[in-house]
Amino acid sequence: MKSWKIGSFKVTEIPEFPIEVGLLDGLVAQATPDVVLGIDWMCPDYANEQGQTLWDIHSYVVEAGDKTILIDAGCGNGKNYPMQPIWTGLDLPFLERLNEAGYSRDDIDIVLITHLHLDHVGWCSMRNETGAWVPTFPNARLMLVRGEYERHLSQILAHPADGAADRGTDVVDDSAEDDVDLIARAFHADTDALSIQTALIQEESLQPVVDAGLLDLVETDAQIVPGVEYVSTPGHTSHHHSVRLTSGDQSAFITGDFIHHPIQIARPDWSSQGDWDPDASARNRRALLEQCAGTDLLILGTHFTGAGAGYIVADGQSYKLVSNPR
Repeated sequence: MKSWKIGSFKVTEIPEFPIEVGLLDGLVAQATPDVVLGIDWMCPDYANEQGQTLWDIHSYVVEAGDKTILIDAGCGNGKNYPMQPIWTGLDLPFLERLNEAGYSRDDIDIVLITHLHLDHVGWCSMRNETGAWVPTFPNARLMLVRGEYERHLSQILAHPADGAADRGTDVVDDSAEDDVDLIARAFHADTDALSIQTALIQEESLQPVVDAGLLDLVETDAQIVPGVEYVSTPGHTSHHHSVRLTSGDQSAFITGDFIHHPIQIARPDWSSQGDWDPDASARNRRALLEQCAGTDLLILGTHFTGAGAGYIVADGQSYKLVSNPR
């Protein structure tokens, strides 16, 4: 497993699964194969030889002083995801990988979530031996930015969470033909479909934590523990937050979906079709890249494959991700 030292902090990437090649083709609309192949540093870490972008889903464990923090929580096992049915009912060894990295469920003190989309919250809860949803990390406080949680709850419009799982399979036809636009289904769903999916996320991933009294809502740009702070990076959602780590004279920045894919480092004005405000996303992304280019700030991408991390340097009028800033 990949790991990094940030001063006295240790950061370990816990992989969940690689996203199927082609599933997210078109998510960054301008990133056509010809364009991707024209950016020489995309292959092989972040794109294949056909110019298709590569993605995965993983979490980070951060040892920060006396606290062990999980940042983002993947899709989870056994969840209902009608907006992305290929990820419904997963049965993956994420917890075994966590153990291989040296951490048990009981070791996690804090769970931080960059935003409340289905591929970032799933392991907040799991089924116990009776089939009930319970917090995966029984000793951990789940810390969410208040505005992000309120945005999430506001999307549960016509369908309260009770019984949402019974309705989830009715949202889409899982025997969909080959010409179904998967990007449209996942990111441009109608209000009813989005409401049902959000209710399922609440019921299966978040409500068990709420019921256990483990949810803490924090304000914008909150410091979580010394050296670990939320950083407001709106655009993908209205209250999306990345995470900055600082220990001694070293620092790192965990992107969440603020930088969805390294193509957005090469082309910061290209926003994801899943962004709530693409213009804000692009504006804030470019500002960060301008600020950190040529510095020692390590960028850790929540969906980055390959090396998974690097430093920003100027590349003509744009930027690139490199293994060494000097």
